[in-house]
Amino acid sequence: MKRHFNTTGPVIPEQHYCIDPMTRLDWEDVQHLIGTGKFFVLHAPRQTGKTSTLLSMMDVLNQSDEYQCLYINVESAQSARGDVAAGMRTIVNSLVEGAAIRLKETRLRDWRKAIWDNSGAHGAFNALLSRWAQESDKPIVLMIDEVDALVGDTLISLLRQLREGYIGRPGVPFPHSVILCGVRDVRDYRIQTGHHEIITGGSAFNVKAESLRMGSFNRSEVEALYAQHTAETGQLFEPVIFNELWEDTLGQPWLVNALGHELTWKDKSARDRSTPITLERYRAARERLIYSRSTHLSQLSDKLKEPRVHGVISALLSGEASPDTLAMDDVEYVVDLGLIVSRPQLRIANRIYQEVIPRELW
Repeated sequence: MKRHFNTTGPVIPEQHYCIDPMTRLDWEDVQHLIGTGKFFVLHAPRQTGKTSTLLSMMDVLNQSDEYQCLYINVESAQSARGDVAAGMRTIVNSLVEGAAIRLKETRLRDWRKAIWDNSGAHGAFNALLSRWAQESDKPIVLMIDEVDALVGDTLISLLRQLREGYIGRPGVPFPHSVILCGVRDVRDYRIQTGHHEIITGGSAFNVKAESLRMGSFNRSEVEALYAQHTAETGQLFEPVIFNELWEDTLGQPWLVNALGHELTWKDKSARDRSTPITLERYRAARERLIYSRSTHLSQLSDKLKEPRVHGVISALLSGEASPDTLAMDDVEYVVDLGLIVSRPQLRIANRIYQEVIPRELW
């Protein structure tokens, strides 16, 4: 099957049109943070290519033969909520099976039961990482994705076990560098414990060196992505559509790919690659996407239910948004979610969101 525009899951270059994930962040900065043994945060709005970038980073680091790098996703522990034993067991299993599958490192399977029995839910993850670091012949780099999907005491336990391991170095073996990944910066975690105490992520994990944010595509990248379709199929896009595409998306990767998918596949008449993609076809695809209530757009309504998000968006739409009326922490949080931009002025992030968000809000 020929490559196509991707709207679900990580990019597979053999199957999807894509921008090289390694060009989407400052790799020199990331290498410096890893090389100096830092724990840091990489965050980005949903469906902007974060996971694809992390997987590419893992491959590059492992191919360098300098590190042993592992990516794991802990979202499956979300359902445990405040049940720390269930949540941490799931996270430990993600680590153990991830190492076995991605790195062919199966010794963690042999260590898992004894370490869990000795250390329990509040120490097993730390102890397993320490044992692995002690036995590894290379420094370990661990990427933990979807950290901010975790809830309550499970999240607190994970952050504190990582902090304990960081503080104990170099006397106690532990991963050389840990990257926490999610939609939000760790400072924005608002964690409710089982005792109804609110703890911020910053206080539970106060050892991060830096927070890096992945942005959207720039205009050249948007046009380069669509040019891949033309190069492989011969199908032409009228140049005039790119002004509209940019204003509608401002490079939001899922929107860019979803519009490409609408234009070249959902419009069945355009499957004949001799059919040029005109501005009229583009505008029809845009309307279909907006009214489709796709998962990505439906998620906006869930975010708008959060008081912090609702307050910022409501003030923005009513013309009452100003430094005097909004808490800057709340503004930065909504920027991190990708719903608004703060430069050159505070506004909803792109023209499609400007149309969709007011409908969902009211």
